[in-house]
Amino acid sequence: MNTKPRGSVRQTARQLGEALDLPGEVLPGFSHLELLGNRQAIVDGVKGVIAYSDSCVRLNLGELVVSLEGAALCIRSYQMEQVILSGVIAALHFANS
Repeated sequence: MNTKPRGSVRQTARQLGEALDLPGEVLPGFSHLELLGNRQAIVDGVKGVIAYSDSCVRLNLGELVVSLEGAALCIRSYQMEQVILSGVIAALHFANS
C-alpha cells in the first residue's frame, strides 16, 4: 500500500511539465512567460488584462497576476490566451490573485 501523501493533480502536472521541460501551452491551465531581452514579452495562459498603460501592464494568469513595468509598453497582440507585449521592460512582479 502506498502511504505517500498525494499532491494535487495540478501540482503533479506542474512537476511533470517541469521535469520534461514542456512549454506552458502544452499543459492546459498553466501560464508560460518568455522574454526577448527587455524589449518583448510573450505570455501564454492569460485569462484577462487587469490594467494597461504605457508604464504598467497587469495580466490575470488564473492563480497568479503578473505585472510588467517599464516604458512605452504596448500590447501588440492578444489572442487565444496569448499576449505579446513590446516596449522597455524594467521589472516583473508576481502576486497571487
